Amino acid sequence: MKRLHKSGLTAFGIMLFVILAALRFPTDNNPTNTAPDIITGETTVWDLLKKLGKKAPNHELNSSIANVSAEKGKELVYKGITTNAKGKKTKKQSPFYTCNACHNTVKEFEDLTESSPEKKLEYAILNRVPFVQASTFYGIVNRNSFYNDDYQKKYGSVEGIKESNKDLRKAIQFCSQVCSQGRALEEWELESILAYFWELQLQVKDLKFVGSEMEILDKAVTEGTDKEKAITLLESKYELQAKAHFAEVPHFEAPSTEMLNDEKRFKSGAAIFELGCMHCHHKEKYSFYSLDQNKMTFKHLETATRKHNHVFSMYLMVREGLPPRVGRKAYMPQFTLEKMSKDQLLNLYIYVKKMSI
Repeated sequence: MKRLHKSGLTAFGIMLFVILAALRFPTDNNPTNTAPDIITGETTVWDLLKKLGKKAPNHELNSSIANVSAEKGKELVYKGITTNAKGKKTKKQSPFYTCNACHNTVKEFEDLTESSPEKKLEYAILNRVPFVQASTFYGIVNRNSFYNDDYQKKYGSVEGIKESNKDLRKAIQFCSQVCSQGRALEEWELESILAYFWELQLQVKDLKFVGSEMEILDKAVTEGTDKEKAITLLESKYELQAKAHFAEVPHFEAPSTEMLNDEKRFKSGAAIFELGCMHCHHKEKYSFYSLDQNKMTFKHLETATRKHNHVFSMYLMVREGLPPRVGRKAYMPQFTLEKMSKDQLLNLYIYVKKMSI
């Protein structure tokens, strides 16, 4: 009787061990035993898209290039200079600009599906973000085209811009040489900037989901169902392309007394001047044209703006930019309608007019 009892316990112990081992070490041919993927706020959008079967973008990092560093890329973006593999300082990328003169490196909208210039200004005011002409680098690796719409139409004959439309590396190189009037980046420098951009990729917490949308994503990842639907849903939560449309320089029309006394318009114009104009022009930070908040400055701008196509008209500077002066290559890029609306441009004039009195 004791022998049978002992034998039974031994058999039971072996069976229990086998069951536990099977649970702990699932076989390759039984994927349902694997732990499910958990989507968190820190899950990157591209990691999630890959799990859903999305093909990787052509701007994935090239691991075969030496001396690549996201930190060096960040230095190039903010300072225009870094150190090479020998520890020596590189040649300045541009004598006129750094990348952050025109580009932010943070979010520009609370909801990435609502990318109007009004929403952009609203977010800029709340978060003290510069109100600039170019699209942010935050989430740039999640986009699939660059220099879109009217940039292709107006500057299509400029060498390199067509190729930049679907290639982020070429867009970075084009911006370095043409837009910033600088030098060509070395391969490791370009890849380092790209590595920094990958650190700025979108995360799930950046996106706005409603109702059962997160459940759809969870189910697609854990069960492998409706993956295409999940990809479409995910990509609808941010811009795949930053739209860009130019506008003609408006003829001056004096705003009504009601508009001039509108407090909301005044505050909007004040924010554009402080977060936009002063970002580049205060003490000639990125420009040969210095601005301050002195009454004489406001009078100069207001007078020039009343004259159609005057070189210092705010309407001209915003809609067409300013070409380089003789002996200098620095210029002012234009604002598209997506970066500053017609109404916001009027608000800017109203602010300057009120401040000039």
